[in-house]
Amino acid sequence: MGWRPSLAAIALLAAPAPLLPQDDVARIGSEACPAEPEAFVMPTTGAAFTLPPDPDQAACAEPAPPPPPIRPPAPSLFRMVALPVGDTAPRQKWELARLGEVAEHRGPWDELLSEASRLQSGDMIGMVNQWVNWHVRFRDDAAGDEWASAPETLRRGFGDCEDFAMAKMGLLLALGVSPDDMYLVLLRDQRQAEHAVLVVNRGGRLVVLDNRTDKVLPAEAISDYTPILSFSGQFAWTYGRRLG
Repeated sequence: MGWRPSLAAIALLAAPAPLLPQDDVARIGSEACPAEPEAFVMPTTGAAFTLPPDPDQAACAEPAPPPPPIRPPAPSLFRMVALPVGDTAPRQKWELARLGEVAEHRGPWDELLSEASRLQSGDMIGMVNQWVNWHVRFRDDAAGDEWASAPETLRRGFGDCEDFAMAKMGLLLALGVSPDDMYLVLLRDQRQAEHAVLVVNRGGRLVVLDNRTDKVLPAEAISDYTPILSFSGQFAWTYGRRLG
């Protein structure tokens, strides 16, 4: 037969823990984060000075900073290697444009979001690509190169290639696609014309959403684009040597 506790032991285990007086609670809290040391006065000279805080006190005074964001995988594509880069000329435009969230606004895209949310990831990406291509008219910026947020482009119904890409990114964000899986890519085509597309990491494979076609193509199937810069979240990449 196994060991059995006595009735007295059972009662002791079941009894609630005694509550600490408020003075004891305050004392325990002060021991966890001790108060700042008082000035020490030399008995002979009367000079006063303060000793440096011990490591425990310094830890209480200065909370640990949040961990830095993790850089998404480098979007090497179109036979070029992506290389991390710091500040760039279009960085400010990117930071402002990416802040707009489609989910915070109502509009003609509500029906799209409702239908696309019931689809598989690949079909959802294709539906968003086609919907934006059909509902947004291409129009060059009238005064310089301006980047609009996704809600702004979708409300007004027109934009250039960056605006198309940002609109698709905003809709996919509203559908639950991770921002770390999407990249705005600035590039040049065979005619050396500047262009922009949205690239999505779908299960480790990069696919391209382009306002020039309703097809969602794998990046390795495209041979007439040369990437220049790409952005995802707080990070940016430039492009160096060719792959292979």
